Amino acid sequence: MAKISVVVPVYNVESYLEDCLNSIMKQTLPVHEIIAVNDGSTDRSGQILDEWSKKYNHIHVIHQPNSGAPGGPRNKGIELAKGDFISFIDPDDLIEDDYYETALKNIGETIPDIIVTNIYKFNSKKKWLPPTFKKVGLFNENKLTNLFEFPHLIHNLGPANKLFKRSFLINHQLRFLEGYAYEDVHFTCCCYYLAKEIVINKDAVYYWRRRESEENPSITQQKHLFQSVLDRITVHQEIDQFLESHDFTDYKYIKDVRAILDFIRHGNSLYKFDDKEREAFFDKVNQYLETIDAKAYDYLPAHAKRYYLTRLFFLRNRLDYELVASAVSDYGFLPAETKNKDGKPKILFDLSYLKSDYGDDDLYYKEAGVPSNLLTAKAILKKGSIDEHKLSLSGYGYIDYMNVFLKEQIDIEVLIRKRGSDKDLAFPAALRPSPEINGVIKHNYCGFTVEIPLDQIDSLISNGGILDIRLSITIDGLNKMKRLGLSKNQAAQKPLLENHSPHLELYITKNENISIKEKS
Repeated sequence: MAKISVVVPVYNVESYLEDCLNSIMKQTLPVHEIIAVNDGSTDRSGQILDEWSKKYNHIHVIHQPNSGAPGGPRNKGIELAKGDFISFIDPDDLIEDDYYETALKNIGETIPDIIVTNIYKFNSKKKWLPPTFKKVGLFNENKLTNLFEFPHLIHNLGPANKLFKRSFLINHQLRFLEGYAYEDVHFTCCCYYLAKEIVINKDAVYYWRRRESEENPSITQQKHLFQSVLDRITVHQEIDQFLESHDFTDYKYIKDVRAILDFIRHGNSLYKFDDKEREAFFDKVNQYLETIDAKAYDYLPAHAKRYYLTRLFFLRNRLDYELVASAVSDYGFLPAETKNKDGKPKILFDLSYLKSDYGDDDLYYKEAGVPSNLLTAKAILKKGSIDEHKLSLSGYGYIDYMNVFLKEQIDIEVLIRKRGSDKDLAFPAALRPSPEINGVIKHNYCGFTVEIPLDQIDSLISNGGILDIRLSITIDGLNKMKRLGLSKNQAAQKPLLENHSPHLELYITKNENISIKEKS
């Protein structure tokens, strides 16, 4: 069986590091070595590494001054590695116990240049497949391929969920850029272009942590910093030089798909930049985007192609509000309308107001679909009480980005389900005018109240168990369901819960949802 060298770049991750090391040490296929490079940590990370290296001979620790990015530590790992494969594991992430055994299963006699494994994001509450990977079918099946046969690989440029054949990296002198954020985008992109054989393994799963602490965000979570934009431009310029020097310019459009998506996503954070940075953002990004191969437009993910082109149109024309509001609702809405197709509602940005000024632009569309992440249901409790006769709830429920001008547009039902069951009891809620949300009234008539006689939910209460509460919210025919819970602002204060029942209790779950349980 092939030997695996694991390279772990470490910087101020004391809260996560031991869990990461444990997941590597528990592998059903033991790794050959772990090379941990402490990149000038100022917390206990270095001490933790030293303690582990004293226990295990195959854990090698290197301490060095901070280099500013993981590229340098990863390069140190490449230099020292002795295994057949090099695996780069980020120190806040986890891998399944059989990760390496599964990744190397059935690879055949010819060792591929790269093995790409499945990847899930996770936090303390849930795990999920990144939406883009799901939409483009990146991990639908196990297969042997390469970038030119399967260009969708360009949407997964992190090195962590991959095993790289060491001889492939050494022979092609592949190294990470040092001192830049997104150095992994450059490295993996160059590897993809040079790799003749890439195995996609959907069964081996890597878990990519979405950090919840705002005090210590990962590099991926720092897109709101303008320096990240400058680093991104530099990284794409370096990739362009690589492609030219290796005669891959005919296939530059594959990488340019990623460039388009990268820069319009940075536009989400535009209002977090200062005035000079916003001006520089449009200047520098548009200057770079003039260099991309126009063929890339045709290869944007099909499920949201018009949406991406529309956001590129906003970026190109320096339409700052539209660029931000088409991705986040924190600063307001773009005009939107509901259209029905085959009886199903579809929510569209109505961009007809831009036609007089920009209608001649080849990227202008009169309408574009509103992405599902902007249409998230909110079900927030303000007050709840339960006594021996009834359950009373009041709060607000809405679907973000859905404008509710008339009471007739919206319908809210309270759904109660016994945990473990698949059946709901539904109770219509009375609607009232909206409260202010973060100081702004964004949705009319999203406030609700409901009173539910306990004898109507007796069948659920019998034989014990927990009752979960959800809202079913329907606006202009679009329905969303959401567990009734707390807003971020409420979480610290807690809503008003009144428990006067002799045998039942309203309580807040660990996920800050509202449920009912029998009193112990």
